[in-house]
Amino acid sequence: MAGTRHSHHHGELPEAHRPRPDGSFDATAVTFAAMGLFDSLTGEQRTRVLLPATDPSRTHWNFLPESGRHGLALGELDRHQEVLAHRLIAESMSVPAYARVIQVMANEHVLREINLPVFGHIAATLRDARGYYLTFFGQPQPDTTWGWRLVGHHLSVNLTVVDGDLVNATPFLIGAEPARLGPFRILGEEEDAAFVLLDGLTDSQRDEAIIHSKPPADFVTRTVESIGEVEYPAYHGVGRRDAMITDVDRKALAYFRAHPRGVRVADLSTAQRAHFDELLALFVERARPGLVGFEMDRIAAAGGVGELRFAWAGGTAIEHPHYFRIQGPVTLVEFDNAEDNANHVHSVWRDPSNDFGADLLMQHHLAHDHTGLPEGTVDR
Repeated sequence: MAGTRHSHHHGELPEAHRPRPDGSFDATAVTFAAMGLFDSLTGEQRTRVLLPATDPSRTHWNFLPESGRHGLALGELDRHQEVLAHRLIAESMSVPAYARVIQVMANEHVLREINLPVFGHIAATLRDARGYYLTFFGQPQPDTTWGWRLVGHHLSVNLTVVDGDLVNATPFLIGAEPARLGPFRILGEEEDAAFVLLDGLTDSQRDEAIIHSKPPADFVTRTVESIGEVEYPAYHGVGRRDAMITDVDRKALAYFRAHPRGVRVADLSTAQRAHFDELLALFVERARPGLVGFEMDRIAAAGGVGELRFAWAGGTAIEHPHYFRIQGPVTLVEFDNAEDNANHVHSVWRDPSNDFGADLLMQHHLAHDHTGLPEGTVDR
């Protein structure tokens, strides 16, 4: 039943998964924003926007143009509803992250004009600044488990609330095509910070950090629903062939969960460590401020920031195709700028153990009664 707090019957949650006693109203703010939007929708719109919290499509977060998306496009909302949708988006992340999201969507106007000579009249449909789809997984209510997603070209935002606690903001993907044009350089801060870190490494550290001379066309782990023990990049980007790689490249670039590659953060100097911290913050601080400390605590519990690794592939100048990643047990950042002559960027922040709140949802299901009935009651 919506709004009902489920009773514990399998013992206490592990310490790391209990509600945070920090007085945070992050989940409340997000939930009330979602409720305001949901209540403004018509019956037909609610049918299209709402899926069960456990629906399998929850983990389908592909950011490329595709047909048959489930959800409600921002372009189908009236002006009042669209403002409420943007309130939800803004409440669900930091203000700098929201600014990037707005730029990604606005960039579709620019891309439509760039694509016009190739796609003709189709460009108007393919590149749509309001063609981003909102889906609720479980109806938003206080003290319940639910989530929401906003997905479209170069954007995939996924937020999970478990039993009234905001627990996860990954996968969080932002991309840009073109990466640089006029006033637009949506992921410039992230790219510049990575180059500052790379340029500040010693020769031996660079040898350790640079894992291959060629970058993947897209991020290595792709948009798989959960990251496996080993992941290999695709041979090329979806729908394009301008940044092909070989089997040799794929093996050199592979992700190994248990054996992260690159230079270890604990081996950096104080100045280098400061550069790394700035880079990491640009991804983790995409989340709402109240969730950032929770994520950093999870990193600390999994070995600490010092055990993270920074790896690089491809060119060491911005005009050459390049890629980097930050990897640890509960943290994965990937950034690639390989297509369109290094002017087409994708960036993703993921949690190998907890994307979509999977780990905490499992703990929740183990510790809660989901019949919605008092213990001992037979559900007829």
